Amino acid sequence: MISALMSKLWIVGLMVAVVISAWADHPNEGSLAIEQLIKHAESNNLDLKQIEFNLKAAQADLFSKRGRYYPQFSLEGGYLTSRVSQENHSGVFLFGKAEWNLFRGGADDVQIKQTGLNLDLEELKAKALKLKIKNEVSKVYYEMLFILESIALKERALSFNAEQMKLAVAKRNSGFTSQTDVLEFELRESTLRSDLLLLQQDREIKSKELALLLGSSTPETFFAIKGHLHRSSVKPNFSQMLEQLRKNNKELRESELLVKTLDYDKRRVVADFLPQLDLEAQYGRLAEGERVSDGNHNYSVMLKLSIPLFSGLETYYAHQFVQSTLQARHLKKIKQSQDVEIELEKTLSSIQILNHRLDLEEKNLSRSETYYKMTLSEYRRGVKNSPDMVGATERLLEARIRNLEYRRDLALSLLKVKDLVGEE
Repeated sequence: MISALMSKLWIVGLMVAVVISAWADHPNEGSLAIEQLIKHAESNNLDLKQIEFNLKAAQADLFSKRGRYYPQFSLEGGYLTSRVSQENHSGVFLFGKAEWNLFRGGADDVQIKQTGLNLDLEELKAKALKLKIKNEVSKVYYEMLFILESIALKERALSFNAEQMKLAVAKRNSGFTSQTDVLEFELRESTLRSDLLLLQQDREIKSKELALLLGSSTPETFFAIKGHLHRSSVKPNFSQMLEQLRKNNKELRESELLVKTLDYDKRRVVADFLPQLDLEAQYGRLAEGERVSDGNHNYSVMLKLSIPLFSGLETYYAHQFVQSTLQARHLKKIKQSQDVEIELEKTLSSIQILNHRLDLEEKNLSRSETYYKMTLSEYRRGVKNSPDMVGATERLLEARIRNLEYRRDLALSLLKVKDLVGEE
């Protein structure tokens, strides 16, 4: 009888030992890949649609400003009646008019370039928002993968705990152990079920977050995502990332465009100090003073020069305002550059540490599996008791979940680097 019991225990133990080596990816993998999720989020994002309209408005504004380079034509007419020195005068005037600003202190050129910068700024916002959407969806995606794989590990742990409890019950019924061994596994089951409840709540929360990002009308929807938390082999180089950050970081680029905009504001104010030159031509039946000229083929051409002399110090203080604002923006840009470079260095350092810890954890995981198998074998022979068996199982489970945590943290840190350096 004892030999039959030991044979049964050996078969069950072998089954548990074989299955335990497969503890990892979640079995209920869905069909939604991360690329599909990102594309869906972009197509439903209202902020992105708003920026697209802002882009069209900025383009139209640029075309409008370019019209200042060209002459303006108009047709003017009306009826004039007057009484001067007891003489009545009346008549219909009608003439064509052409106006062309030849020089306005460079104000037109400045405004056109400034409008072009506004267009660049809207394009930058669109690109930055797409990157933000991609990273936010990716962040929730990796967090969801961690939760799903953790749930799978806990569920498998429950299954293995049930098999181990059968061993304990069989040993107790045979008189090899006491009820304490069975209680040990029952307590373990309660703890695992409690952990599962918390993970399932986390899954619901992340599902709602993902639904909001995807613009779903039903936030309760559970998205069956595809993929697993594999360890990334990417190891960013600091000097390359720093160069890319200085070139493409969205905050620095936006700050640079704002500095250029303020510089154009300064040049536009300077243009108010300079003279203006306008050309005006009229042809037809003209109105001269209080009377309409005789004939239909009169014309006038006027080249007008305007030199500003005094504006009540309005122009002077406007220049001072723009100059001070420009200096403040320069300092802010320097501070932003320092902050993002420090943040990049910290994130890359974190990635390096995570890779080292993953190297150690993978070794610990291998040791934990070996320790579990040895403990199971000794428990089967009666050398180890239930606390030893529960401890070995818990150690293996913790090693696997910790390994998942580091993979998730590594993926999120790499996302942060992409966000800092503006990588799509």
